[in-house]
This record gives sequence, C-alpha cells and structure tokens, in this order.
Amino acid sequence: MSPASTTSGAYVLRELIRDIPLGEHEDGSKAHITCVDTWNSNLYIGTSAGEVLHYVSIPGETPQSPPQYIFASRLEPVYNTQQEGGERGVKKILLLPNAQKACILCNGTLTFYTLPELSPAFGGKIKQPGCLFVGGVDQMEHNWGGNAAYGTVIVICLKQKLRLIRIGDEARKIRDIELGGVCAIQRSQDLACVADGVGYSLLDVVNQRKNELFPIATFSGTTEEEDVAVTPALQQTLPVVSRTRESSRSFSSPSPIRLGRGHERNVSMGAPPKDTSHLLQPDSNSRWPARNSSRLGESREQSPTKQSPTQPGSAEVSVRNSTDTPREAPPPQVRRLLPPNIATPTANEFLLTTGTSMEEPGVGIFVNLDGDVVRGTIEFSTYPTSLVLDGRRDFAGGDSEEVSGEEGWVLALVKKSVEGKMRIGVESQRWDGEPGEGQTRGWLSIGGVGGGVGNGGGNEGEGQVEDEGEEYGVGLRRASSSVQLTVPEIGAALRLRRLPLAKPTTEGSGSGERDAKRDEEEDTFVSRLTSVEARVLLYHEDKISWVVPNTLLSRLEADLQAAVTHPNNNNNGLAIDVPAVQRVVNSIRGQDASNELDFMTLTYIRQKASLLLFGNLILQTAAGVVAEVRDKLFTEEVLVAGEVDPRIILSLLPELRGEVEEGEGGMWVSQGLRDVVVMIRESCDGGRLVKNAKVGYEGDLLQLVKRFLLAWRKKKGFGSVSDETQVFRSVDAALLHVLLILDRKTARGPAVPGSVRAELNDVVDRGVDCFERAVELFEEEGRLYMLSRLYQSRKMTALVLATWRRILEGEHDAGGELIEGEQDVRKYLAKLRDGELVKEYGGWLASRNPKLGVQVFADEGGRVKFSPEEAVGILKERAPGAVKDYLELLVFGKGMGGYVNDLIAFYLDTVLSELERSASSRELLLQSYETYRAMRAPKPTYRQFISDNAVPEEWWANRLRLLQLIGGSHGAAEKYDGDSLGERLAPYSEELVPEMIILNARRGKHEEALRLLVQGLGDYDTAVRYCLLGGERIFHAGSGVGGDGRAVPSLEEQKRLFGILLHEFLRLEDVSERLERTAELLERFGGWFDVADVLELVPEDWSVELVSGFLVHAFRKLVRERNETVVVKALSGAQNLRRAGEWVEKVEGMRAVVVSAAETEVG
Repeated sequence: MSPASTTSGAYVLRELIRDIPLGEHEDGSKAHITCVDTWNSNLYIGTSAGEVLHYVSIPGETPQSPPQYIFASRLEPVYNTQQEGGERGVKKILLLPNAQKACILCNGTLTFYTLPELSPAFGGKIKQPGCLFVGGVDQMEHNWGGNAAYGTVIVICLKQKLRLIRIGDEARKIRDIELGGVCAIQRSQDLACVADGVGYSLLDVVNQRKNELFPIATFSGTTEEEDVAVTPALQQTLPVVSRTRESSRSFSSPSPIRLGRGHERNVSMGAPPKDTSHLLQPDSNSRWPARNSSRLGESREQSPTKQSPTQPGSAEVSVRNSTDTPREAPPPQVRRLLPPNIATPTANEFLLTTGTSMEEPGVGIFVNLDGDVVRGTIEFSTYPTSLVLDGRRDFAGGDSEEVSGEEGWVLALVKKSVEGKMRIGVESQRWDGEPGEGQTRGWLSIGGVGGGVGNGGGNEGEGQVEDEGEEYGVGLRRASSSVQLTVPEIGAALRLRRLPLAKPTTEGSGSGERDAKRDEEEDTFVSRLTSVEARVLLYHEDKISWVVPNTLLSRLEADLQAAVTHPNNNNNGLAIDVPAVQRVVNSIRGQDASNELDFMTLTYIRQKASLLLFGNLILQTAAGVVAEVRDKLFTEEVLVAGEVDPRIILSLLPELRGEVEEGEGGMWVSQGLRDVVVMIRESCDGGRLVKNAKVGYEGDLLQLVKRFLLAWRKKKGFGSVSDETQVFRSVDAALLHVLLILDRKTARGPAVPGSVRAELNDVVDRGVDCFERAVELFEEEGRLYMLSRLYQSRKMTALVLATWRRILEGEHDAGGELIEGEQDVRKYLAKLRDGELVKEYGGWLASRNPKLGVQVFADEGGRVKFSPEEAVGILKERAPGAVKDYLELLVFGKGMGGYVNDLIAFYLDTVLSELERSASSRELLLQSYETYRAMRAPKPTYRQFISDNAVPEEWWANRLRLLQLIGGSHGAAEKYDGDSLGERLAPYSEELVPEMIILNARRGKHEEALRLLVQGLGDYDTAVRYCLLGGERIFHAGSGVGGDGRAVPSLEEQKRLFGILLHEFLRLEDVSERLERTAELLERFGGWFDVADVLELVPEDWSVELVSGFLVHAFRKLVRERNETVVVKALSGAQNLRRAGEWVEKVEGMRAVVVSAAETEVG
C-alpha cells in the first residue's frame, strides 16, 4: 500500500493494490474492474470478464507498515447468457456479513456464495436469472447489526418485479412486488427509494404503495416527440411507463420485516407470486416531489382515478431481454439517460441526484420519507456517475436522530475541465452543512483524460448506465467494512525528537542508547494517533485505492510546506511566504479540538506557523530588511497563542542560545518543529545577524522576544508546562539577558517609569529562577545595583549590603542607580533583624558618615535596638569618630539628659587636649577676648561673636557645644557635676573665661561671674541677661527671657544682681565706657534700683544729665506711687463708710437681749 497523495483537500488517495490480473474478454480486449468490496481483511474484485478475484491481507513487515494483499482465488460465477455493454461481467458483489453470504450478479444471473472463501452457498442450487440489480439491505440493519439470528433481507430487482428474500442459513422469499425495471434501490426499514432509469419513487415494501418523486433527467424544452438515447443495457432495465396513474394511498403500516419470522411470508423463490399489482399506484406525474404527500401515521382517503398525461422527459420504452432485437433509434435529437444515484445520509432521508446531461452540473436533493424536499440542495461540477457518502451516518434507530461529532461528506465521481482537458476525479463536499453556509468543494484527481466511467451510478457508488463507446473501469464503492490505515505524516510531524542546541558532538554510547530508547517510546505513543478510518474504495484501470479522509494535520502541514521555498543550487536562500502562513493560522483561529489528535494537531500547527513567521523575521533582520509592523504584531500574537516552547525560539538566536537549559535528558520537541529549527539555523548566519543588523536586531527581534518571554513568565505554576524547571530557568535567564542588552544605551540613573530599566527592575524584584546565571550576567555587565536587587529578592541581606559597599567604595556600577547610597544603607539596616549585620554595617557607615551612621544605633523604629552603652562600645571599636555624634544625637536630638556628662566630658577632653597641646590655640582664645573687649557698642554677645568667627576645627565646634550644654541647654544644668568640671577647668581659667563664668553662676558666685563678664570679657549684654535670668543659659543661643518656659528669678534677686552689675560698671577703667554703660543700665532698668542707693553710689562729680533718665523715671515712679496712695485712701474711706452703714442697719434690725451674769459665765 503506497503512501497517501500529498494534497490539502479533504480526501487523499492511498493505494490499496495495483497490477491486478484482470484478464481479457473473448474478443481479446482487456477486461476492466466493474465492482469491488472488502470485508474482514478480504478483498473481492469483480471484472468485466465475469470473474471475481479474491485477495487476503497479511500484516506488514513492521507494526507501522501497511498490510499486504495476496491473491487467494479466482471465481467464475455461473450465468445463463453472456451480456453486453454495462451488463457484461460481474455487475454487483453484495456482501452480507451477518448472514456470512455473498450475492454476486454476473451477466444478469444472481448466485450465492459463503464468506469469506466464496464457496457456493445453499449447495449451489439457488440462482436467479434475469436479474437487473440486487441490494436494498435495510440501512438500519446494515449499520447497527440488525437481527443476525433471522438473516438479512435483500431486494432482487427482476425485469418485471421486485423480490424480497431473507438470506440466512437458508434463503426464504418474503414477497414479490410487481414493479419492474428498477435499477437502483436503497431501503430504510419499510420504505425504499427506487430508480427505474427515468425517475425516482418512494416505495412502501410492506403495503406496496408507491409515491413518485421527480425524474432523474430534466430536459428543458423536451417534447413528446423527442427521443432519448437508450443503451442496450438500459433497455433491459427501463419499465413501461403508464399514461394513466392513480394517486397513492397512505404508507402507514407496521413493518413485518422488522418483526421476525412470525410475520414472514415463507414462500420459496420458485413459488408463484401472489397478485399484488393492484397495490402499486403512482402518486402523480410531476417531475418534482409532491408537497401534499401524507406523513407517516396519517390516514388518507383514496382519490378517484384520473388520466395522467405523459411525463415530460420520458418515453415509452418496452422492456426487452438481452436476446431481443432492439428497435432502431430514431435519428432526431438523441439524449443520453443519466445514471441514478441514491444514498441514505440519515435514517429518515434519501439523497438523490438530478441534472440535464452528463456534461452539465448536477444537483443533489434531499427528500424525507414523505417525499418532501428537506435541507438545501448540493451542486456537483458535472452530473456524478458514482456517488457515496462518508463520515457521519446518523442511524440512531426509530425516528430519532443522534447527530455524531463526525462530519458528513458526499463523494462524487465527476468529470472536470483541468487545464483545458476533461479529467476524471472525485469531488468532495459536506452534505450536513447549515443552509446558507458557504461550502467548499474539494477535488481529487485520479488521472485519465476524457472517457467515461464504468458502473458509476446506482446504489451508493455503482452505476447502471454507460455509453457503449466509452471507457469503463472507474468507480466509487463504500466498503462493507472499514479499515484503519496508518498516516505516516502524523507520526513524522508529532513524534518527539531531541533538539540539538549546537553542532552534533561525539557523546557516550549511554546517551545514544537513551535517545534511541526514547525515540521508540515516542513512536509507540504517537502510533495510536496515526490511524484513520477508511470506508470508500476507488477502482481505476488495474488498481484500487482507498479514498481516505485527509487529516487536519496533513492538510495544514501541506499548506505550510507550500509556503516554504527551500534553498537550491541557484544560491536562492530559504524563503517563507508570510501571507500563506498567516492564512493557515487564520483558518484555525477559534477552532476547538474534538479529540486528542485534533488538539495535538492545532497545537502543532500553531507552533510551526509561529516558528516560520519568527524565522522569517530572523532572515529579514540578517538581510538588513526592516520588518513591517503588522507582521511583527502577527508573529508575536501567534507565538504567544501557540505556546511554543520558548527554548526553541531562543535556540534560533545565537546570542541567547547559551541561556537555554536542556536538562539531563535534553530538549525534546516535535519532529516537524525540529526540522524547521534546523532549516532556519542552516539558512541564517548568526554572527551576521548580530553584527550587521543591530537596529533591526534590537528593535524587531529582541523587543518581540522580550514581550514573548514576559508572557511566558505569567505561566509559572501551571501544571501543563512540561520540563517546567528548565523552561522557566531559560525564560528568566534569556529575559534578563535581553533586557540588559536593551538597557545598555539607557542613561545612568534611576529607572524612569515605562522604560526598559523599569521592566528590568520589575523582573528582578519579582524573582527569577535562574539565580546563578543572573549573578553571572550582572557581574559581566557591571550592573552591581541590579545584583543587589537580585539579592534582595532572595532575602540575602548580607550580600545586598556587601554589594552596596562595593559601589560606595568606588567599584564601577554601569547603571548608576544607587544615588543616595549611604541613606539607602541606613534605611535598609533599620529593617533588618540580624544584629550582627547591623553592627558591622552600622559601624562601617558611621566610619564613613558619622552623623548618618549613628542614626542606625539610635533609631527607635529599627528592628534591632541597642542600648546607649552598647552603641557607644560598638562605635568606639568600629568608628571612634562617631561617638561624639552619637552622644550629640542622644542629648540634642532625643533630649536624653542622662548622657550630658559623657558628652560634656567628651567636649572638654577635646578642648583641653587641644589647649594643652597647642599654644597657638590658647593664644587664639586670649586674642578673641582682647578683640571682643576692643569692640565698641553696640556689639554682639560674645557667644554670637565666637560663633560668627568660628575656627574650622573640631575642638572649636566642640567648645561651642560645651558652652551650650554647661550653660543650661537641654536641661544639662542639673545633670553634670559642676565641682569636677571646675577642677578640670581651673588650670585654664584665663583661656576659658565663659566656662568659668557659667561655673561661678552655678555655684552662686554671682559677683565673680559678673566681674568676669564685665571686667574680663566686656560682654555687657550678656551681663544684663545674667541679671535677668539669674545666671542661667547665658551662653545658650536660644529664645529671650523666659522664652523656653523656665522660671525667672524673683524681683528681689534680680535687684540684687543688678546692684552687683552697677558696682561692676562703676569700676570700669575706661571713663567713657563707665559713663555710657552706667547711664544705659540705669535708664533701661531703673525700676530694679532704689533711688537713694543709686544716689549714694553715683560720684558727686557726675553731671545730673548723665542720670537724668534714671531720675525722671524714679520721680515719675514716686509721683505715681503717691497718687496711687491717695486713691487707695479715698477708696478705703468710702469702703469704711459703707461698712459702718451696714452695721447700723443690722443693729437697728435686732431686738435687745438681756444676758444674765450666770449665762455669761456659762458661755
């Protein structure tokens, strides 16, 4: 058996047997095949030489090989008279598997044989001469097994009657029906559709009622005078057409055929038939179905008999035996009668053909059991000489229909003009399509030019009418039993094979053995899907072929192969027809699979189409051609929808091929996909693809691959993905590689929303399966920050911090995304729970940036908390320079006064060590005092002076903070030990005058403190503030008096302090300074001085004008006080009078009371 012909149509031919020894006729002409049938591995071939050739199939050499047919026997059925033309030789082989019998009609004689060896049945005693046709097996019984115990009922078409017999262990006649000339019959239970060479009729074989339908040929313009060409064979089959017909009666009656032996009429074939001619009554003379015919089960009254005109398109023809002398054909218009075709698509419908001539289109009409036209009509290119049905056969039993999922096809043997020549072929189309649905007719050429076809029409594939001058030996036949044929194209496409990622290398024998074993397993797995059921036989010349339904995979694979032009010797490279591939994809868009093979087919075709489209992009890019946008979008859509293994796509790009992870057993893909990959690799230079097509490579290919890989990442966790681990490792590695390539031209800095860098960040943050490969890629590309993000996605905090430290310490980061690295380290440390890591990197950060680093140890929101003692110990060990900043943070930032002494001690150590070490520093301090004293008023306070003129050295800044702390800032006045501090400051009392002032104030030595302020520093404003605040916070750069909410000294205390200050002002050596400061003090704060005391202190030689302000203020105060006293006295007198009046009123309102001396004593 040869492979199937390559075609994208619905059917293909698969040769069954050829070079059949057909023999010769008596006149020496070559015989031809007239009929064929198969059953149970047996092939029966009838020839025009009157022989039946019997072949038996044997298995092929391998399980995948097709069976081989060997010759078994040659049978020459007996007959009475040699026939000519279409009646010559074996006309019909009817196999009855249920009865284990075969009926063979040879030269007009019907004989019976046993199956399968074709031995004479019934002792060879039964034969029926004068037979025109045999068939009429009930389709219900044929398709569903029937009642095998009672045999099979057949219909023998004799010249004048129909004879129903039951074939079983014996042959029993059921009844005869007086209806002659029937040349084709199909039966469904009690109803049969018959053809008499002129028209079609419905026949109730039980009640023997007839309903004429329409003629086979519809000759427009034909009159009664026109004749029709009648072949000698047809002369024996045509009935006498009566010109007077009666309307038919109802067909309602139960069928005795379906009820068993109890309802049979057990009459031998030789018994005289009962006269039943009065039951046959034609319905009408119309050429089309009568719409007023009754339904089953309805009653109808008999219509009166009436005359009927001669039926158009018909002629009275006498039935002649083959031995009779035929009348001469009239010379005017000669028309060839059309062979009838009757098929049974469903249990309640018949398919009939009609037309005008063999060269004109034919029409298929569906009629139901009432004779009404149903469904839509179907059209044939020319009138079919042979017609069979394939696919869906809806015989559910009774009147119900169970529609199977299989498609229903009608195959017709027609002649068609191909390239200007008439060729014979098989035309296929759906018969079960919806009305209005566009039907595509397939064409399957079988060779041969011109000529007719033999035994083409009739009962589902076997014809009756032939022109004697034409060729014979071509026909269709629906076999009695179907066979399962292997379709090698399915296995060749779907079986899995290992895909090599590089050039083949020498591997160990173990690997080769494993691959060979896997190949066998894959072949075995696919072999269960490679078989297709074949039911239709085509015989032509000396060979027989199966008409096999072309699988969906074979059709689409042929279309895809046609879209590829392979390289040839003319240096023409690989070319892919993109529109053709797109048409294939669109043809299966939205199509659902009905079985496993269809599912695998649709998946395979989508994947192969996507590979071809992607390969075309590669070829275009390598050639420097920019792909069209619509082609790129279509390719991307097909790649995503086809769900092709992304490793296959990556293997086509040399730069990404290294990211593919095969796994231990390698990567296994469909053979068809493997062939495409190898073809594209061999046709494209990978180096030229990357180097010479950079713009198209990145803009077309890599962008498409990026989106494809992103779509695949969404499938993580799907159980349907095979080799899930290797697939998603490859996907993630390739995606990172692609994004890194595309991100090379991006400017340094953080990612912009919607950019490639943002996509890269998102991929890394969501986690990747190829961790080790990702580390290598980031290291190779110098993307340290992306490496740290990768570590973050895996919660590898130590490596995150180590990578950031590499960047901060100067190692090159190509992306430059870490902008505020130290701040990021601090924030990250606050989120960690690992105390050791926080200690290590907190100390490292504090050594780099003390102010920022100490926040790690003082952060209350951090998950790892350190006590100040622990923090100080860590900082002293890892970052000594940050201890001060940490203490400042505690005291100034968090107000933790408990660490004031530590901070003061730190400041003091720094200052004293500097003064002890450096004479210039001491001189600098002394010089600052002289400079400040030399300044004329108005001048800033000394605190403001040294702040504005600060020396950019640490010890100077520490001294300012020291003054702030010991001066009372942050509540430090109550926290530190003044005595110990004084002892340490004593050696440097001349250099540290402000510090001594603060200590004297704290000890209550206000006279000494004010003396140092006035005589030592010359800071008069601070001296005034000292009096107002009682010596607190005098060197604190804070708010004014009482601005921080602290209590101020009492008025008496302030007066006392101001008195001391006045004495100090009067002791100033500079007279002008003495006069100005004293006069200003008395004028501004005169309210705190007693006039008498001031007048005693002021020298007599001072002018009154100098203290005029004070005196005016004092006198005004005295006058105000005197006036206030007068007012108070007046108010008091009025109050006394009011109280006296109230007392008098109360006394007058009371009666006198006598009190005795005794009561007085008791009281």
